[in-house]
Amino acid sequence: MANHVARKVGPMVQRRINALGIGQKMQDLPEELWHESFRYYVKEDPNRRGGPNLRMIRLDPSKPSLTVTGYIFNKFVHPYENRFITVREAARLQGFPDKLVFSGTLTSIQQQVGNAVPVPLAEAVFRSVTEYANQLGFTSPLRAFSLFSGAGGLDIGADLAASGRVSIKTEVTLDSWHDACTTLKGYYGHCATVVESDISKIADPLKLWRDITGGSQRPDLVYGGPPCQAFSQAGKQRGVADPRGELIFEFLRFVEELSPSFFVMENVSNLKGMSRGALYDHIIQRMDEMGYCVSSDVLLAADYGAPQMRRRVIFIGCKKDLGRVCLPTPTHSEVPDLFVSRPYMTVGEAFEGLPSATYSDGSRS
Repeated sequence: MANHVARKVGPMVQRRINALGIGQKMQDLPEELWHESFRYYVKEDPNRRGGPNLRMIRLDPSKPSLTVTGYIFNKFVHPYENRFITVREAARLQGFPDKLVFSGTLTSIQQQVGNAVPVPLAEAVFRSVTEYANQLGFTSPLRAFSLFSGAGGLDIGADLAASGRVSIKTEVTLDSWHDACTTLKGYYGHCATVVESDISKIADPLKLWRDITGGSQRPDLVYGGPPCQAFSQAGKQRGVADPRGELIFEFLRFVEELSPSFFVMENVSNLKGMSRGALYDHIIQRMDEMGYCVSSDVLLAADYGAPQMRRRVIFIGCKKDLGRVCLPTPTHSEVPDLFVSRPYMTVGEAFEGLPSATYSDGSRS
């Protein structure tokens, strides 16, 4: 199976892995197995600044995982096997189909998986759009332009979100990340044009769309997730002081110039807290000035069928003359009730049916 290769580790790391019980972390290990930075953090650092740089946890097969990032490949230990999880297992936690082959170096592939939006969350968000478009009387597929596409978490979710007579047909995707574009070409084949380019270098988004699609119409839907590192709690939280933070406004520039009926934008949940909420308020105000009613909040991926406790802030925009698209209603819960009938998807369920992983030398895990 593609991207299902286990990584061998050094003797001390292997001892830590072997000693971890289900759900246990570094602090649950005997002190002689602690990483030096962890020991300093717990025993010596008077201010507890920064925290340890190695946070291991053996996944609990009866629960959703913690947030998947590009850095969990020396953190998440398999529930039953004494090894870190593989890229394919992380992709399962993100909801990616097994047929999607991630291209590039191992580091690049890990980042592609970790940076993606969980597919079940994306599907739920886009289904809210297609259900509303169906109510409005749309009958053709919504023609879509995907920005900051990455490995396609949003794109695949959009593909799955048909409602009634309305589906989504992504015709153009745009990203500057070569490896991710190669991955996405493998998914789309000839069904969409994958453009590898720096978004800030594209002066006329509408011309690009029309040149590629060969028509005079505008897209019905624009969606994307501008890079989130500038706002992430895992980073330095520099916001728009980080050039990557400015890419949110590149996304809004494309929406304004393309003027679609709908747009979807996602980012890290910490975006709402930046500058005490001032940045979030400014983004909402800018969307309003562009002529859109916007529904926005932080959504938990596990509430929509992803086996992962990942939170993302979601913006759904709808042209003011068309009304407002509501955020999706949760379909899963830790404790199902009369309103939410399905329990959270677990790590064990996500990994079900996977073959044994192989090591790079061909041996089995």
